[in-house]
Amino acid sequence: MNIVVIGAGGIGAFYGMILHDVGCSVKFVARGENLEYLKNNSMKMTHPNYIIEDKIDTLSIEELLELNPEDFDAIIIATKAMSTQSISKSLALWTKDAKKIPYYISLQNGVQNEDVMLKYYNNDYVIGGLTRLIVSHTVSLGHVHCEGEVQTLIGALNHTKENSEFLNRLKDVLDKTQTTTILCENIKLELWNKLIINNGVNAICALLQEESGPLIRDEKTSKLVYGLMSEAAYASNAVGINLSQEDANKMFELMTTFQSVKPSMWVDTENNRDLELDDICGVVIKNCEKLGVDAPYTRAISTILEFSYNKKRKSK
Repeated sequence: MNIVVIGAGGIGAFYGMILHDVGCSVKFVARGENLEYLKNNSMKMTHPNYIIEDKIDTLSIEELLELNPEDFDAIIIATKAMSTQSISKSLALWTKDAKKIPYYISLQNGVQNEDVMLKYYNNDYVIGGLTRLIVSHTVSLGHVHCEGEVQTLIGALNHTKENSEFLNRLKDVLDKTQTTTILCENIKLELWNKLIINNGVNAICALLQEESGPLIRDEKTSKLVYGLMSEAAYASNAVGINLSQEDANKMFELMTTFQSVKPSMWVDTENNRDLELDDICGVVIKNCEKLGVDAPYTRAISTILEFSYNKKRKSK
């Protein structure tokens, strides 16, 4: 398969390298110092069970748009959720007159990326996706470290015979890697299940500068995590996903069995990056409001984090 991975951070680098390792032709799209480094150096992806290191062709988004979209089977988008709309606009123009277009696969945080993509692409080619049981962070330029057994859940938004065949081919490729791939009939349901976990630990870990495990095990902070997760489940009812308190309970119990992690939002605060607060906590608050209720746990944690982080950034 010929695959473009947009975003060469933790998740993008991981998938780009494992796909390259099993014989796919992979191109990274990056920007800034990451782009300049990868144009001239190898990417190194380390995992406790394996190391993959090689030089991968790396382009700017502008350089990608000069190529023929018909040459690619899939575009994996692994950027921050706030970039989805601008990327979708560019790629939609790029493929507008193509006779054959690639599939667009989101491996991003949040539940709104696919909705944005559906506005710009042929809907039959939009693939929702998520990762779980993986922790992946950039250690330094050109070096990403990952841990976990890694599960990938993917599914079409509009099911067709053609995209079903594509997904099975992609699964066959991913099954050659040391990861597990699950094809989903209802990927939006799975995205909301992940949002329950994301809303439960991402912002509060960043705020308290603590991994998820100690917060879930502590008698007092575990109640905050539980409240955050419950609000996310309730918010899903505003968009017809209709998760219940029982679903939140299952996700909370599942979290108690997970490896303690340092979530992405905490890493972003350490690297002075914009936070995905609107795409995680903001979605929960907005959808609870649609149902006529507040989301006090989510609002409190996200507001305090946003205020303190912005104050810190302004002081530098």
